[in-house]
Amino acid sequence: MIIRVVICQLPIREQGLTLEEKLSILKKGADVVCLPEYFLMPAESSDYSLLAINYDRNVEYLAKLSKDLNTIVIGGTVAVRTGGRIYNTCFVFNKGLRIGNYRKIHPTVGEMEKGISPGEEYTSWSVDGIRIGVLICADVLHAESFEEMKRQNVDIIFIPTTSPYRPHDTIEDKVRRDSEIFVDGAMTAKSYIVKTCATGSIFSKKLQGRSLVAAPWDMLWNVFPELESSPIIHSYDLDIDRLRRYRRSQMIEGVASKL
Repeated sequence: MIIRVVICQLPIREQGLTLEEKLSILKKGADVVCLPEYFLMPAESSDYSLLAINYDRNVEYLAKLSKDLNTIVIGGTVAVRTGGRIYNTCFVFNKGLRIGNYRKIHPTVGEMEKGISPGEEYTSWSVDGIRIGVLICADVLHAESFEEMKRQNVDIIFIPTTSPYRPHDTIEDKVRRDSEIFVDGAMTAKSYIVKTCATGSIFSKKLQGRSLVAAPWDMLWNVFPELESSPIIHSYDLDIDRLRRYRRSQMIEGVASKL
């Protein structure tokens, strides 16, 4: 089974995808489309309250986008206010129908200072013969995130992200960090990882688009350093059967090592 994922590395903007971007996604024949973290954030925001105010409109937009594209949409993240708290939340839709949502468990200090509360539960969903999980940005810095995805037998982990620009990063730094976090994370979870980053800025702080696709055995694709500030809509085909064969081989090797 081949699953075509489309990574939308795009600037944060309240209006969502342009017509040209939608047409580009349609031409790629996406099975799953992933948007970046806080994709629908209003430009004038100083915290997350405006994004939370727009909750109904944003969720309706994501549902319609999934229906229009006739595919699964990993809706980046929106802010959800409930019980007096605001959660950084990713909604998942399939052809217009809501599959579920996940609240970021490990918000950054900066997020919490601007009103985001931690979620409490990792979750995943079976859709069209595959199991999908979502982590959000800084969740990847905590080993239990990938361990929980392994426990839930997830095939593909989608990771909407806003990655801060690091002016003194070397290419070696980036390669090492991507390997240590995402390839090692894929090995732990025994799943594919699809990370989709925002470009532009958030709260006047510059972002870098370090979108990538990783497997337990290697880095499969990542944005070239010179394109980290560029909008990119990229498709990648993931072989689910190969992943499941890999899991079985790892299980057999694990049993054999105990004999």
